[in-house]
Amino acid sequence: MTFLRRYLSFIASITTLLFSVNGFAQERTKTDSTVMALKFVDTLLPEGNYIVEVLGSPPLNAAESEILKKMKLAIQQNQDWFLKTMSGLKPGELMPYHKNLGISEQEYAVFIQVSQSAKIDKIGIVKLKIIHKDNSIYFEPEDFPHYLKELTIHLKDYTIMIDSIPLKYKSQRIMDSKNTTLVAGPWKGYSWDFEEIRKDGQLIADPDKMDPSEINTLDIKSVKLTIGKLDHNDQCFLYLRSNIVNKGHVLAKQDIALLLKKE
Repeated sequence: MTFLRRYLSFIASITTLLFSVNGFAQERTKTDSTVMALKFVDTLLPEGNYIVEVLGSPPLNAAESEILKKMKLAIQQNQDWFLKTMSGLKPGELMPYHKNLGISEQEYAVFIQVSQSAKIDKIGIVKLKIIHKDNSIYFEPEDFPHYLKELTIHLKDYTIMIDSIPLKYKSQRIMDSKNTTLVAGPWKGYSWDFEEIRKDGQLIADPDKMDPSEINTLDIKSVKLTIGKLDHNDQCFLYLRSNIVNKGHVLAKQDIALLLKKE
């Protein structure tokens, strides 16, 4: 994982926890073809009406929320130090405690525990219609989440589009009972993503070569989609995350985790 991805992941973990929606534990990946992946999706999501469980983490208590707010503010105030520290970490290495994080060492231990152990479970129910038309799959949510209307899966040419952004097949994902953050249990599926980083309109081919201090000069467009099936039943797990950043300012953010069951 590049420095930039580690930085965005760390910041996202703070922001995400503040809004009570969790990410995922580290996955094991396997090489697989996009053709197999979309055949899997086609079988998993037949046309029809669905009952959808909206997933999220249990609300943080007041003390945990205060820790995250203090961290976020401190990182903004000590950004040069933070960027330099993040750039020196190895892939998968936890950031060591430092007073510049704005919290005590004990509070940082609480942050690590919360970010690594939180499970996501049902926080609401909505309805969704899935339509198969012209060898494509369309999503029509009755209410929340409206962003799913922008998702189209093209089965004929094996492509996925979200808000006119083409996603690339990434890998198969296997989340066993030890790794899954879903209360619903382990699952298997596939993931797709898109990432584009620009500076002054020019595409950055290798973000690792950039000076960390330039992070606030970048325009970042990042979209991640995961579609899987629970091991113990036919429920579909769908996770969609989108971040649009303009020179350090978040313009748009979507973080959607759902369990779909056909009526």
